[in-house]
Amino acid sequence: MKPFNTYESQHMRNITGETLRPGDFSLTDKGIKFCKFSKEDSLLDLGSGMGATVYYIYKKYGIKAIGLDPCDKLINAGMSKYENIKLIHGRGENIPFKDESFKGVLAECTLSLMDDLDTVISEVFRVLKKEGWFIVNDVYAKRPEFIDDMNSFSVNSCMRGLHNLEVLKSKLEHRGFNILLFQDCSHMLKQLMVRTIFTYGSMAIFWNKAMECSVNGCQFEEVLRRCKPGYFIIIAKRGDK
Repeated sequence: MKPFNTYESQHMRNITGETLRPGDFSLTDKGIKFCKFSKEDSLLDLGSGMGATVYYIYKKYGIKAIGLDPCDKLINAGMSKYENIKLIHGRGENIPFKDESFKGVLAECTLSLMDDLDTVISEVFRVLKKEGWFIVNDVYAKRPEFIDDMNSFSVNSCMRGLHNLEVLKSKLEHRGFNILLFQDCSHMLKQLMVRTIFTYGSMAIFWNKAMECSVNGCQFEEVLRRCKPGYFIIIAKRGDK
């Protein structure tokens, strides 16, 4: 059975807005300012969805970005909603651009959705210019010993793909990235969960609706709680490897 994509759910957008992540654009702003991107730089938004971030970056900073996403439904919706943005179909495991094409790559609550993390990291390294920047904000398990318990759920959700932070950092450094910033932003996730409970009554009810009962929301929330999810931002710079 094909896993259900929670990021296509209207219930998910009801809570997260069109960014489909905690914190709205606050971590996008942090990454842009930390990396000191200019209007001359080219950026790639990996897992861009409807292109809300692509549009935001251009409107606020005048920086042109390209969005890459595997979901035609979201791409078509975004192209209809936002003017003057470029969204193309593709996956992080096979980024359809030449070597050293971008000054920066953003993966905002999307790296956890990728099938092959090692391949994605290598592809990002490949398409980044020398000393280019990789901005990742995503969810992680504060108790990573329980991550494997999430494998029993057939659903595509960033919560389904919680990172083991030490493993992720190791993979980035092994590929040749230098991690220059790490910040725990779990308060943003907590705020989102509080808003979700206020709106839906409980996280279990929300998950049932967002996943259209493709999995048991109560069981999903129970395992998720065991993992103790958190939220983070990592900003890494491409080295010479």
